[in-house]
Amino acid sequence: MKQSLRAVAFGVLAASFPVKTTSAGQTPPPASTLHEAQPESGTTTRIGGIEMRCQDFRGREVTTIKVDELGDVGRAWVINTMPFIVLDPQLLRLLPYKLQNFFYAHECAHHVLGHWYNPSPENEKEADCWAIRYGRDTGLFTRQEVANFAPWLAESKGSRFGHLPGPIRARHLLDCFDSSPPLILSKEQENSSEQKAGFDR
Repeated sequence: MKQSLRAVAFGVLAASFPVKTTSAGQTPPPASTLHEAQPESGTTTRIGGIEMRCQDFRGREVTTIKVDELGDVGRAWVINTMPFIVLDPQLLRLLPYKLQNFFYAHECAHHVLGHWYNPSPENEKEADCWAIRYGRDTGLFTRQEVANFAPWLAESKGSRFGHLPGPIRARHLLDCFDSSPPLILSKEQENSSEQKAGFDR
């Protein structure tokens, strides 16, 4: 089961890439907010200077919506079985590009790992680790770039949903980078990670 889940995980972000997160217990925005907000064209969105996209564990494309004053950088929701990543563009713009990429990958990880349907106190740590492993294995993140997240996370006190306090979270990210086994890359991902031209800046 774990092997097939990993294979699905790397069917996830084709030639692109999948931000602080939402647990299943959080309430989605009112329907009116979703109707007023405009999804990105298709299922790709530009985050931190590159095109990114996400598929969930069922192979469904995840729609990205940008909503001002979300109250968080990003959240992962499922509404009527449809997966969404909701991002606050105002907060996102304040962050370095690589941290924007990480947060998007973290939200995508919730969909890849099926956390909405299987909530656990470990979900946030798992999403963090999946995002770092994905970035490491595809060349999106170097170890130094992950280490550079620490000052940006330092003031975070964590959350009741399982986000680690900032300094502990920063160490966890580096541990994932250093010690976690590689995720399984499909042939398409292997090719895309070799062709850096796919990541426009």
